[in-house]
Order: sequence, then structure tokens, then C-alpha cells
Amino acid sequence: MKHCNLCGNAVDENEYRVYPRPRKPNARGLIVCAQCQRDKPRCAVCQTPMPPARAELSICAACWREGLNCRACGARIRDNFLMINGNDGPYCEKCYRDHAPCDLCGAPANDGAVLYADGRLVCQRCAQTAIADPRDAERLFDRVVDLVGATLGLRLNVRPRLMAVDRARLVELARHATANIGHADGKTLGLFVRMGRKRVVYVQELLPRILLIHIAAHEFAHAWEGENAPLLRDLRLREGFAEWVAYHALVQLDAPKKAAQMLQRHDDYGEGLRHLLEVEREQGIAGVLQYCRTA
Repeated sequence: MKHCNLCGNAVDENEYRVYPRPRKPNARGLIVCAQCQRDKPRCAVCQTPMPPARAELSICAACWREGLNCRACGARIRDNFLMINGNDGPYCEKCYRDHAPCDLCGAPANDGAVLYADGRLVCQRCAQTAIADPRDAERLFDRVVDLVGATLGLRLNVRPRLMAVDRARLVELARHATANIGHADGKTLGLFVRMGRKRVVYVQELLPRILLIHIAAHEFAHAWEGENAPLLRDLRLREGFAEWVAYHALVQLDAPKKAAQMLQRHDDYGEGLRHLLEVEREQGIAGVLQYCRTA
């Protein structure tokens, strides 16, 4: 009989997960039961569940013992370090201080950064995973739409199409959209627009794959709201529902780190997401949809 290394409870086969250490592939790894996987805080570096006592540090004992390397420059971090978006990093103070932030993820844009024609400065990681071909972006959008339809039951009478545009065009569209769509500024990444029978999800071109999944699912959720919850005016619920859909899409498409970042936001987006996840735990997916239809 195996035991969870965090709570000590006995676990049967298929009721636990083993978290190996990348630097010690032959080591036994940490055995974590299902409840601890769900409830315990995660290490910001390796995403391994850890004891609550280490939550304030945000780093598990194993990562601390092995030593931390800056994600930007690769150098060993000897002093203080910073995490971005809660779980992206660690970054050394020098990189954080000396380099401008990436326009998309906020990480230091040091060697390998790319300056796009529309003025965006993008770090090497975001640039390397950017989807440049509009046809590839459309295929990924279709995959996201099919996924949320199958897993969450979100289907529309009129399916929107995806259009990737430059930042200036997207900002212009957002400024001309209705007031409740909002966020018409230089950081606009996506926008759902309804024009008569036409439905279009606009996204900023050259988005990294994971960010495109997030934005595509979020804006498709707004399209669903337009058909199924047209009276939903509460900003926290509108944006929280869109984030709830995006959260599930990211989890299903193997982007748990991005999904975890969403839970750490302290605005209408993050608060709405956490609220609807609680509704889901109590009433299931169908309960969330009904809640938004009647809110």
C-alpha cells in the first residue's frame, strides 16, 4: 500500500499521481493523492503540489534545494527572484530590471526578442510559438469551438468565423463596438462582433498558440452569451463565464500553467471565474449554463 507524501493517507492504485524530478529521473518521485492534487498549493516553478507551509514562498523544497535558474538568461539565481503572472519564472532581478516586458506575456524580452511591425515587442518564447499562417489559426479556432461544444455543450445557431488582424485594426474595431464589450485599448487581444447574420471573432495576429486558445475560447463564449444569455449584464458574470470556458479549453488542451494563471487574477475576470467554478462544483456544467441564462 502506498501513501501520499503530503497528507500521509493510504492510496490505492489509480488514486494517486507521481511527480518525478527532472534533474533526478531515477528518483522515486513524489506520491500525491487526488485530494492533495486538487487542494494543495502548487510550486510556481515545477507545478508540483506542496505543503501549505511553503505557499508564501511559492517554491517547493525540491526546487529550492536544486537551485533556481533565470528563465530569461539561464543564469543561476543567487539572490532575489521574481515570478510573473503568479507562476511564470523565476526571473532574476537583472533581467527584470534591464529588459522591457514582452507585450504578450510580460516576461523580460531579452536576447531573441522580436519587434513586430505593429510596434509590439515580443519575447523569444512567444515569438517562437506564434501562429503566423491564418489557416493554422482558423484550424485551431475550429478545434477549440468543437471542444467546448463537446465538453461544455456550447453550440450556436450561427457559428462565428475567425479573423486575425493587426493591433491597430483590432483597437479600432473595439472602439466602434458597443460599450459593454469594453477593453478598447492597446492591450486588446480579441473581440466578438455581431453584424446582422454575420458573427466574427477577431484576434490579434501572431498570437502564441496557448494565448490564441485562451482568446478564441473566451470570445466564442461571448458569442454564446449573445444567443443564450442576452440579458446578462453583470460584468463579473459576463467575463467570468468567458474565462470559465477558456479555462476548460486550456485544461483540455494541456495548458494547465496558463489555466492556473487565470485563477490568480483579482479582477472581474478572475473573481467571476472562481465563482463559476464553485457553481460548477455544486451544480455541474449544466448548472453553470442555466445560472448564466437566468442571472
